[in-house]
Amino acid sequence: MNKKYLQNLDALHDHLGTLYPGMRAPSFRCTERPEDGALVLHYYSDRPGLEYIVIGIVKTVAKRLHGTDVDVQILKTKEECDHVQFLITDTSAPGVATNPMIADLETLSVEPKVSPMTFCRVFPFHLMFDRDLTIVQTGCTITRVIPQVTSGNCKLNDILLTVRPHLELTFENILSHINTVYVLKTRKGVMQVEASEEFSNLRLKGQMLYIPESDLVIFLCYPSVMNLDDLTR
Repeated sequence: MNKKYLQNLDALHDHLGTLYPGMRAPSFRCTERPEDGALVLHYYSDRPGLEYIVIGIVKTVAKRLHGTDVDVQILKTKEECDHVQFLITDTSAPGVATNPMIADLETLSVEPKVSPMTFCRVFPFHLMFDRDLTIVQTGCTITRVIPQVTSGNCKLNDILLTVRPHLELTFENILSHINTVYVLKTRKGVMQVEASEEFSNLRLKGQMLYIPESDLVIFLCYPSVMNLDDLTR
């Protein structure tokens, strides 16, 4: 079963929740079981009794889209923790995994192609932070609407809350869900804009990317809005 497909289920439901305001969309995320690396699908929903529908959908998608047979078992129920956990096992005949050959790349230059100032203008909503979640760089628009980020000791979780995926905002958790679409929103009162309470929060949607050279993570994102009117507000 394709792990990336399951991780993107969360992005799909976030999009549906944007299209249909008031929809209580479920949330999904994937982890690996520590003892054997088995795939665990975490399912969060306010509506009870739908976990068996999830089992059927996962099995059907695996068969029709990926040509694999999977066994889906409930690992933990909502009574045992705050959400349902599924153990997903591939029961198809093992195939031969092939690793594509990676051609040697010639390093043309060690100098950066884009200056930090230009990068901040090109990606006005990005945030870069270290292992302590201390913000070290932001895009020009983030700097304008959240001036707190320029204080030098502002942490990511001081200004933003996690909407999707359902996890505690730590550096280790982010690294383990690096291919997941993230939706974060500003905490109440951090935005320095003149707007009604309805538009006083900013939802940022994008991807976390790890930069091994500097041991930093960059959140490349954009404002998640319904229409152009919301964007101008």
